[in-house]
Amino acid sequence: MSKKTEFQALDLISAYTEKKKHPSSFELSQIFPNPVQPRIIGKDDVEDLVQSMDRLGLLEPILIRKDKNKYWIVAGERRYRAAIKLGWKEIQATVTDADEEICYEMALAENEKRKNLNPWEVGKAIQYLRKEKKKTAEEVSKLLGYTERYVKQLSSIARLDQKTVMELIISGKPTSVKNLEAVLRNKENRGGETISPVSKLKITVDLSELTVKARESFNRELNSLKKKYGII
Repeated sequence: MSKKTEFQALDLISAYTEKKKHPSSFELSQIFPNPVQPRIIGKDDVEDLVQSMDRLGLLEPILIRKDKNKYWIVAGERRYRAAIKLGWKEIQATVTDADEEICYEMALAENEKRKNLNPWEVGKAIQYLRKEKKKTAEEVSKLLGYTERYVKQLSSIARLDQKTVMELIISGKPTSVKNLEAVLRNKENRGGETISPVSKLKITVDLSELTVKARESFNRELNSLKKKYGII
């Protein structure tokens, strides 16, 4: 499997927020979305959060960083947008003193934790880290908990433009690695060669010793991973 560990940058969020366990209230007019937010698709689709926050309030403060007289969102842009739709004047937020580069990594980690990014968006984030922040494939792989091969695979998918990815979404097909690679091959007029490595390895898992509940949980997790990574 390509993903080796939990998103390692998640530790960054804890490291840079534990100093401020008690968030403060900030006026929404003081806060601005991150212009290089890793999330590209569906940023404005917050109706589910609007309903939840209207009923339950804000369950988790957003994370922001200060730059001159402005506060920029590090994590929680969808909660911020939902608050605006609800007509709130203020929102609870924790301020981090991390620098801009670390904040981008935290934003990427937070989105991945919430399963908000599809492989193309992760590929775009990897592209940004490698081109703009001059990180190597090895450094990015350690940050994300991915193998270097998978990092390069997602970087290839990032060559697709947003319009093409949206067309795939509108067609009803999952934005899996497999489907995105197929679109890329077709768009670049290449043959049937694959971008990602093809493995002939077959793994058999004996679940007979597990309880029914444990087997159901295992199958749910497996199906989720298969869908995410385009595994047949």
